[in-house]
Amino acid sequence: MMTGDSSETDKSSASDPPKVSVVTAAFNALDGVRATVESVASQSGVSVEHIVIDGGSSDGTVEYLSEPGSRAVWISEPDDGIADAMNKGVERARGEYVIVLQAGDTFIDEGIVARVVPFLERGPDIVSGNVRFADPVTGPTLKTRGFTFKTNFKTTILHQAAFCRRSLFERIGAFDTSYEVAMDYEFFLRAMRNGIRLETIDLSVAHMPDDGISSQLDWAALEKRFAEERRIHSRHCPGPGMRMIYAAYWPAYLIYRRLKALG
Repeated sequence: MMTGDSSETDKSSASDPPKVSVVTAAFNALDGVRATVESVASQSGVSVEHIVIDGGSSDGTVEYLSEPGSRAVWISEPDDGIADAMNKGVERARGEYVIVLQAGDTFIDEGIVARVVPFLERGPDIVSGNVRFADPVTGPTLKTRGFTFKTNFKTTILHQAAFCRRSLFERIGAFDTSYEVAMDYEFFLRAMRNGIRLETIDLSVAHMPDDGISSQLDWAALEKRFAEERRIHSRHCPGPGMRMIYAAYWPAYLIYRRLKALG
């Protein structure tokens, strides 16, 4: 395992932790890592730490993270997938709140975390904002919906704009490593089932490029995501009524998505 700590983090004492910890999981994604690291480092007006969990990249990521002046804390070692890497980051986080920005995700501007802090100060377990997709200026805005009835079926919270209280992971558990693409949806559905307090904010927090694993639109990728969502629904079904709804929903939804894919 290779590790690295920024000089800024070394100077921070345990009694003066950062307000927000940003966790990034990456593997052979140098350009994306560079964009995310620079975005996090540019945040002003609030203490933010950045933890990069690299899966043992061979594309120059480690060399980049090792450069003098790097402000990211990082480790590089093989992992068991994205969820495992995210959990490693959360375990190392010292901030009161944790947000996951994957390689290539960036904050919408240099002051957004500071603008979110007043909402964090109200004490919710999760503060959920919006995400700009594809083009950071002209791309569509993906709106957070918070916890709604729709959350029973699809994710209504975007992890790139969700600040989660670090203690929440101790209360309801970490990201489930048995999921490859829907681990964030499973986590947020589990949070809803546990009555976790969430506050939505109508602010664009982050920009997400259109090349992430969960944004893939080919049918094979969609089938994998649908299979994981069905397993999540089965696992977290709250009762017989919802089980009947799921039984009717999935056949109809798969037909709809197949027809949509065919154009």
